[in-house]
Amino acid sequence: MASPSKEQKRAKRAKAKAKELRIARNNPHTPAPIVPDYFMPDFAPFEEDEDDAEQLQYMDEEFLADLDEEEVEDMKALLSGDLDGISTEDQMLLDEVYEQPAQEPSAEQRMAHFQELKQAEREGRDALLLAFVKGPVAAHALFDINFADYAEILLGTIGAYWMWSEGIDEQTARDRIVNDEFYEAMRDALGQAEEDAIERMLGIDKKSDASPQD
Repeated sequence: MASPSKEQKRAKRAKAKAKELRIARNNPHTPAPIVPDYFMPDFAPFEEDEDDAEQLQYMDEEFLADLDEEEVEDMKALLSGDLDGISTEDQMLLDEVYEQPAQEPSAEQRMAHFQELKQAEREGRDALLLAFVKGPVAAHALFDINFADYAEILLGTIGAYWMWSEGIDEQTARDRIVNDEFYEAMRDALGQAEEDAIERMLGIDKKSDASPQD
């Protein structure tokens, strides 16, 4: 099993990779990074019977030069599909957006937030999820979670909102949440929340930066 320091190094590199992937996705003209995709190891361009040295030949030389001996061993493991200790993009986004614990919202605060979600939902699911991930319910429920409980936590938060707003039952809410399309939408919402937080920290005002219309 990987040591805590090794897991931290792997998670740090995976986090950097996730940011590169999101930047490339949001900026189509940006060249795709040469390093292999940590999250899709099955697509690494090597044959199963190749040894470690042959596998590493596919790596960018400048990237490999920045790795120490332990990190090279980690890279070999990653190329072999060993993801032990590597956080998924969902986990990393949760860690980045919810860095500090938040107080549990009161019943009144929860209902007020549900009303805000209902207003946001009029603009579509993306607006709803962005309002959800930025709100007090998610801030409390999604901080430092056991990722194995992610679906159940979503069911008890955004699912509870849908049960309240639409009168759907728990199974319908679960079916709406536990699918790839919903998780992708959540990733987008978390990514947007992270970008908005960074812009606030840097004092960037999108409205003031916008070019005046002729």
